[in-house]
Amino acid sequence: MKKQVASLVKNLPINPTEAAGKSFDMLVSAWADYKKIAEVEGTKRTAICAFKETKLAQIESQRSILEQYLSNVFKERASTINGFFERLDKGIESGDSELIGLAIGAIIDITKQSPLAGAREIIGAMYDPDIKTIEI
Repeated sequence: MKKQVASLVKNLPINPTEAAGKSFDMLVSAWADYKKIAEVEGTKRTAICAFKETKLAQIESQRSILEQYLSNVFKERASTINGFFERLDKGIESGDSELIGLAIGAIIDITKQSPLAGAREIIGAMYDPDIKTIEI
């Protein structure tokens, strides 16, 4: 037991008042560091949240433009394709092989064109900082 007491007494600071002051200074310094770090991290979270909101608004805008483009293109294509089939039907009814050939050729040509190629161009334009407006 004497050895334990001697060990404890040996570890006691020489000036307890000075040791308490140093401990308090360390506590205040740790608290100040914590406050600085908390402020920096709070600022980072705010910036991340603002970035997220900006990107979500950009995606929504792009989605709307793309939806409008595809809707218009598919309506136009449907109308055009229906017109070609009407010409094909007229050619079949009248026995006009030239009209039949032209209608089939036009149907084949329009089906080879992908409306998604145009969508790809629009998406590229959305990310091009030099393009100020996109016409659909």
